Amino acid sequence: ADYYDFHAGLAHSWEGEIVQSDNAGEHMYVHYLPIGVSVGIVPWNFPFFVMARKIAPALLSGCTVVVKTSEFTPVTSFLYARMLQKAIDAGELDLPVGVISILTGLGRTIGNDLCTSKIPGIISMTGSVQTGQIIMRNAAANMTKVSLELGGKAPAIVMEDADLDL
Repeated sequence: ADYYDFHAGLAHSWEGEIVQSDNAGEHMYVHYLPIGVSVGIVPWNFPFFVMARKIAPALLSGCTVVVKTSEFTPVTSFLYARMLQKAIDAGELDLPVGVISILTGLGRTIGNDLCTSKIPGIISMTGSVQTGQIIMRNAAANMTKVSLELGGKAPAIVMEDADLDL
């Protein structure tokens, strides 16, 4: 819920800009628009939270979302979808059918199809450097924007005196 609250707060601050022109009497206006379909590729570790980090900003910027979860954690994605459906059924969430699609399966098949498709406006992936390189190559053919959060950037050190029985 915190990811959604955070991004909902940002929605109030999204504004256009007026950029100074080199030409006298000319004004340039910048307006931010939804990018279209957002593909979010989620890793096996922390799938629930990473899924929220893919879905929340896409929805709150006016995009539809296709989430491809890790083949190792499909149940998490189904629980997430059930949670969303319960909120819709309870009238707590007004979300049209098809705005969020959650897919499971192998990256080399479903992930590959998503990344080579001409439909997405952006592909956001959290995972390994090797997978990120494959996604960039596949997305390049269609000039699809890519946002990557690649592994190995958040190490944890367990000290000798750590209480492992928490």
